[in-house]
Amino acid sequence: MPATPHKTPARHLVWPVVCVLLVVALVVASVVAVPAALAEVAPGSGASTGTGSGAVDGSGATAAANPSVAGDSEEAPPVDADAVQRALDGVLDGAPGTAGAAVLAVDSDDVVAGESPERAVVPASNQKLVTALSLAEHLDPHERLRTTVVTGEDPGKLTLVAGGDTLLSPGDGDPEAVNGRAGLGTLARRTADALRERAPEAASNGVTVAVDTSLFTGADLNPDWDPEDIESGEITRVAPIALYSHRVPTADGADPGSQGSRPSDPAAAAAQAFADRLSEQLGGARVSVKGTAAAPQDAEELAAVESAPVHEQSAYMLAHSDNSLAETLARVAAVASGREGSVAGVQEMLPEALQEQGIATDGLAVKDASGMAAADRLTPLVLARTVRALVTEQRFAPYGRGLPVGGGAGTLAQRFDDSSEAAARGRTRAKTGTLLDVASLSGYVQCEDGNVLVYSLVLNGVKGKTDRARNTVDTAVAALTGAA
Repeated sequence: MPATPHKTPARHLVWPVVCVLLVVALVVASVVAVPAALAEVAPGSGASTGTGSGAVDGSGATAAANPSVAGDSEEAPPVDADAVQRALDGVLDGAPGTAGAAVLAVDSDDVVAGESPERAVVPASNQKLVTALSLAEHLDPHERLRTTVVTGEDPGKLTLVAGGDTLLSPGDGDPEAVNGRAGLGTLARRTADALRERAPEAASNGVTVAVDTSLFTGADLNPDWDPEDIESGEITRVAPIALYSHRVPTADGADPGSQGSRPSDPAAAAAQAFADRLSEQLGGARVSVKGTAAAPQDAEELAAVESAPVHEQSAYMLAHSDNSLAETLARVAAVASGREGSVAGVQEMLPEALQEQGIATDGLAVKDASGMAAADRLTPLVLARTVRALVTEQRFAPYGRGLPVGGGAGTLAQRFDDSSEAAARGRTRAKTGTLLDVASLSGYVQCEDGNVLVYSLVLNGVKGKTDRARNTVDTAVAALTGAA
């Protein structure tokens, strides 16, 4: 009879397997230490976008991920600081206005190259990077802002409770959109169904609607904004509920885009749109708007709609450089941080978000969330370190992915189109900034040797030379791609 083969007890196999798995886990952890935010600038990819997982761009599309970028940066040669400085100097020498610049390697807060990196400058819309950092600090990226309808003892008295969603559509919500994800038409239909079930008499006889805007407090206009910018519609009164980011819908209820006019009272316009849709849903019953009022303490919720996740709203804000959305989201974050949803609350919160990341704020002036205040002052180094925090802090990854791709969509759609700039097309993600006297660009770029550089380039005093200034910063980013 053949001998019975020796069997190794299962417990003798456990520890070798566990050790192998631990080693694999450590290797994987080292690879993903630089989050997917960095993996979404594909070298040589141009500005193509796809439908796979990635960052939402300004149009709702997503940038295709390329995990090799994070991996390549692990194996790239050391950054040649002298070469980076020469590349920067070669473009910024003779630039219009006064230049400020800071370039960092993605794995360090130290300056690799720069031009007066600690000089306080007017950042323009690069201020929104600090806003995005504050959102990342205080808001779960997947949180959705709820707009609700409640009623108290009298079922005929409704309150539309603003929850901070200012991207509402007047009609049905669009599940594929960011601007217009939730719709007041949808909310009206759900409210009508609830009324018919719970208070059929009120549904037949008509109701009143008040709007509760108590989420935000204090002045709805920042005193540091130029009246001419308010008059032109660059910025407007800030409310915790609005249609299409404080814009008046087109005649057919569609998104008017960035050129749409501003309502004089955003919350009242939203309340009226809801009342009109509710009247339709109730078969023409009268629905009257009764101004603003706090919801009853014992209120019962009848219906609700939810916004796109806040990280998608942040991406939309960055891609379109949406001033009103920046101010709204900043106030929502201020409330989440335990502050008031006010100008003062935002002014306290933004510097604190920098300090939480170890970014010094001495000598800075943070007046608003959008960068519309001429008194805002940041340094290129602060902006570069803000970008680095967004794209390297693992918990911030959904927000870091929100930076638009150069040559892709939003305010970067038409950038990096000249031959001297083309090397950065599809290789960089960045936030633009433009005022009459300012051209700025802050983001990160994938270099030809696999390195990832974080940069902030700011030109002040460019009045009358804005186009040349924008081309200068784009050319500088292109020069960085071959310099590391």
